[in-house]
Formats: sequence, structure tokens, C-alpha cells
Amino acid sequence: MRMPTAGSATELQLPPASFDSGCATGVKGVIADARAFQSARRSKWIDRARVARRSIFGAGAVAAKSESDETDDDLSRSAAASDESSDEEAFLQQWRESRRRELEGEAGRAIRSRRTSPSMRIYGRMDKVDALGYLDAIERVGRETKVVVFVYDNECDVSATIESALLPLVKEHPTIHFVKVHYDDIEFDPAAVPSLLAYRNQGDLFANLTGLIEMMPDDGTSSLRQLLRNHQVL
Repeated sequence: MRMPTAGSATELQLPPASFDSGCATGVKGVIADARAFQSARRSKWIDRARVARRSIFGAGAVAAKSESDETDDDLSRSAAASDESSDEEAFLQQWRESRRRELEGEAGRAIRSRRTSPSMRIYGRMDKVDALGYLDAIERVGRETKVVVFVYDNECDVSATIESALLPLVKEHPTIHFVKVHYDDIEFDPAAVPSLLAYRNQGDLFANLTGLIEMMPDDGTSSLRQLLRNHQVL
């Protein structure tokens, strides 16, 4: 059978391999797919050529062929040439199916990773939010993520004191999302400020520390830490 050569006119002219290395989407992903197909097709024909060479040279001495044998060889070569296009099409279909399964597997692994580790996000800061940001913070997170909302009054000295005591705990617990919101933004009772509200399971309030200054023996970080531990916040 006549084998296509590696430098045939049908071979794609592609940029260097470093251009699309590691890419699976976009323009570079298309080029990477084309390169993979071209390499696979070339390997296929090289393997077939090796088999043919082994069948010819691995048999030892080659006997002289008769005239009828030469005629049969000519007919075989003609039939093989006519089958090349169908061989190409069959190989292309097989390669496409293999590539589709590979991409589906990669997509499935990425989805499972996102589903099984939503709590891996690191915060380590206290974000200032408005009413809409407050709702997003407690609802648009993984179910395992705890969210602590500090309700404050910027004109209240006690709020500033509690915030100072809270900041070291924010850094100690980077997987907990701490946010602060002005009491007026969420129509909170100013008499109950400062307060801490703790949520989990995307919006379930499990610790309501309204008027927390009355729950603490002093306004230090240690007292606040113990209070939050008592309510399973930390």
C-alpha cells in the first residue's frame, strides 16, 4: 500500500509548539487540537509503514516472483490507493471521538473539583458592604463557609473599639468571611449596635450577638474570641 509521506501537501502549516502548549480553548486550543491530530495521523502512517517493512524484510530471502504475482501486486496497489481516502476518514472519526471523550473527562474533573471544595477560598480581611453586598456575602458562598457580619455605627466609639478587637480574629481565621455593614443600610436598630451576626449554609443565621458589648467582660480581643467560640462561630 502506498503510504502518505510526512511532508505531503495536505499537512497543516502550524506555528511552533510553544505557541499553544497547554491550551485547550480559544484560538490556541484549536491550533493545539490540529497539531495533535496531525501528529496522531503521522504516527499512524509510520506504524503502518513499519509493519509493511517487517513483512517484507523479516521473512529472510525473497523468492523471485512470477508474472502473475506482479499482476496481483499491481491490482492490490490500485485498490489500496483508492482506499486511502476512506482510511483517512475512518481515522479522523476515531480521533475525534477519542478527543471528545478526553475533553469531557477534563470538564467533569473540573466540575467535581468546584463542587467538592467550595470552602477552600481564603479571605483574611473584613470587607465593607452595603445592603446588596450583605445579601451576596451570606448567600453566594459555599455551604461550608461561615460568614460573620459586623453591624457598626461609624459615629459610635464602641463600634470602633469592637472592630479593633475583631481584626486580629479576621486574620486568624482566613476561611471565615468577615464583612461589615452600616446599621442604616440594613435598617438595623441603632440601639443594638455594635452587633455580630454569624451565618452558614448560605444564609442560615446561627449566632445572633446583638448588643454584644453587654456579653463581654471587657472589650479586648481575647474576650471577643471566647464569646465567638462559645457560639461555635470560631
